[in-house]
Amino acid sequence: MPQIDFYSLQQSEEQDRLFFTCRLCEKAVNQGLKIYIHTDSEQVAQEMDDLLWSFKPESFIPHAIIGIDDELTADEEIPVFIGCIGEFPGKGDLLINLGRDIPDFHGNFSRIAEIVPNSEDAKSNLRDHWNTYKSRGYELNHHAM
Repeated sequence: MPQIDFYSLQQSEEQDRLFFTCRLCEKAVNQGLKIYIHTDSEQVAQEMDDLLWSFKPESFIPHAIIGIDDELTADEEIPVFIGCIGEFPGKGDLLINLGRDIPDFHGNFSRIAEIVPNSEDAKSNLRDHWNTYKSRGYELNHHAM
């Protein structure tokens, strides 16, 4: 059963949410975790890809976009995958859900991170996520950032 972590940001901009995702990825990669960042669109997946290249000039987080980068699969020895596909082809350690919905494959991960920007629309949507996870008996944690 996955552990769910909600990270409430003080900022409301989408760029702040993506930047926090990069920091979370860096920490998880340093712990040896396999990560999948789920987005709602190829555009957001590409923005995330670009930001992972540039958010910290002194570090590099190996990553790839599933469905765009030459038919990659989750079995590749890459620690971070990004995508907007309906299925994640495999199992992972950490799902970072940037999507509006909880993906059907969320059970393939031991941990799930939901990043909550400081906007009423985002908070409302992620309250629904909280209630869904809670109704399934998952361990829930909240972190104010």
